Amino acid sequence: MTLIPGVAHAESKAKAEAKSETDAAKGESAKAGERAEETADGATEGAADDVVIDEEPPTPRAKPKKPMSPLNPKPNEFPTKPAPKSPTELDVLLGDIAALRSRVGALTTSLFSSKIQIVTETDGDDNRIKRFVVTLDEGVVFQSKGSVFNAEDEKIVYEHAVAPGHHVVGVTIERYAIANKAYKTWQTTRFSVVVPERKVLRTLIYVEDDSDMGEDFPEDQEGEYSLEINIEAEVVD
Repeated sequence: MTLIPGVAHAESKAKAEAKSETDAAKGESAKAGERAEETADGATEGAADDVVIDEEPPTPRAKPKKPMSPLNPKPNEFPTKPAPKSPTELDVLLGDIAALRSRVGALTTSLFSSKIQIVTETDGDDNRIKRFVVTLDEGVVFQSKGSVFNAEDEKIVYEHAVAPGHHVVGVTIERYAIANKAYKTWQTTRFSVVVPERKVLRTLIYVEDDSDMGEDFPEDQEGEYSLEINIEAEVVD
């Protein structure tokens, strides 16, 4: 085959230009890839720089303390709690108190030969005495125990040596109706007596209750409280 010189030169030139363009395209593609990798690496490094690992939180600022008032007691000024007493010490203390009371009673008896005896008697079929208290010169000398006090027969509630002269005997009574406990009475009486020197004064407190309020009022709409306290005093020795 015979080649024409002008045509062969043109084909060679075209082939060279095509190869050059292909190589240029490959170079541009490689550069674009390198730029993409650099961008990705930079983004990764930036993200890594933004992440804080094991960073301690800021320490809160302490509030200033308010000054203490000069009126507040110091720790060493507070009262100390006393040490608890042992059972043995308590027994000794109770024994001393009982012995002291006995000595006071014996001293009173030796100083005063006068004596007062307080006796009580109660009467009442429809009512009950819940509380019965006897006082002598404002001090309680007898107080009933239990839910009901009864002295159908004469009962001595107090007997002791006292100074001769005037004394005040008192009695406080709380009662309720057997038929209906909602109906109650309270009664306090005080009276003066004279104890002769070197004598025994017997004082009888007689309590009578004829009240029918708890039984009659709920049915008949009518009733009454009838309370009586009689005092008898007699020198017996």
